Amino acid sequence: MRMRKVRLERDWAGLPPELVTIIGEKVTTHKGYVHLRLVCKAWRRALPPNPRHLPPQGPWLLLPEIFVNYYEERDVDYSELSFYDPFRFKTHRFQRPYISDKDICGSSFGWLVLEHDHRVSLFNPITQCVFDLPHFDAPPTILISDPIDQEEHDTDMLCVLKAVLSCNPSEDGCFVVASFQSSSPSNWELGFCRIGDTHWTGLKTWDARRELLDFTCHKNLVYTADTKREVSVYDLEDLSVWTFPSKFNYNKKFHKINLVEGDLESGEPLLIRTRLYSDFELNTIFMYKWFEDRQAWCQVRNIGKGTLFLNWRHCINLQLEEGHENQLYYDARDYHDFSPDYFRVRIRRVKLECGADSLLHPNPMEEFPSQSEFPIWFTPSLIYLS
Repeated sequence: MRMRKVRLERDWAGLPPELVTIIGEKVTTHKGYVHLRLVCKAWRRALPPNPRHLPPQGPWLLLPEIFVNYYEERDVDYSELSFYDPFRFKTHRFQRPYISDKDICGSSFGWLVLEHDHRVSLFNPITQCVFDLPHFDAPPTILISDPIDQEEHDTDMLCVLKAVLSCNPSEDGCFVVASFQSSSPSNWELGFCRIGDTHWTGLKTWDARRELLDFTCHKNLVYTADTKREVSVYDLEDLSVWTFPSKFNYNKKFHKINLVEGDLESGEPLLIRTRLYSDFELNTIFMYKWFEDRQAWCQVRNIGKGTLFLNWRHCINLQLEEGHENQLYYDARDYHDFSPDYFRVRIRRVKLECGADSLLHPNPMEEFPSQSEFPIWFTPSLIYLS
């Protein structure tokens, strides 16, 4: 008697939640964990959005778009994002139609800050969650108020130069702080909004004598460094401001200044001064920390368990697995003969205590299409908000 094979369909959604939890605990990468949560709604309910068993996630580098040579035809997909993981030597590519008509202004807590037509949104490229922020024209507007100039301003002109979040948007009281382009139709150089606000609030107006160099956010406080070589602190709750009395060394022609959150104990920021040389690579790195008892910025070579990730527009401080502490990673952009066809991104690692500088990947990285105009450090976030 001939037996017929019967194919049984597996109902993966019917697995008991405790088994799904065991499966999730076996996964050791953030990307694999995201894929598990995407299997079905039942698995998503069984697996926590922010698992504790995963190792600390080092950031990926959002690769910049390929510069197009106008003498040859080249298709560019403006809905694609390419990230490079320097710790696992992998490139992750995502098709995200939501970003196709938007400009990427920054990254913070695993979210990209996007702008289009003076509208800003937060977008998580892993989970595809979106937060819409107030329109810049919403009253009381932060844009120019002169009716004549208002008619002439171009909505395609970007306002946001850089943006950071005070915490993950899933937490209560999240602020978004942005610095604005000097060429944009804004009266302001720095402003903020809370998640759920109907308008932006200006913090710092344009002042040619005190031009903003960089800023960072920590516990509802915004720290800014300006060309007067002073650091000011803005309280986002009561809008008060005070200024650190000491100066730091800075030469506009040769130096770049970055502010970054310090250690968890002091909460005070670190000030990073880098000296540039040809091909936009770093020559010298100086780190300064504010000491309250001395009322001064003092140079340091040790940031404890932290690891710094530096961009020309942004710097972040993370605590990673053992062996990565007290180091700095930065993207070394390589221009050969200033030709757009040879644009590459390479990552360099600096051991801060001894100043040893090494090229993490000796060979130029492969080109990947991407929507971003410049490299951005991005820390993947698994938080789902919908």
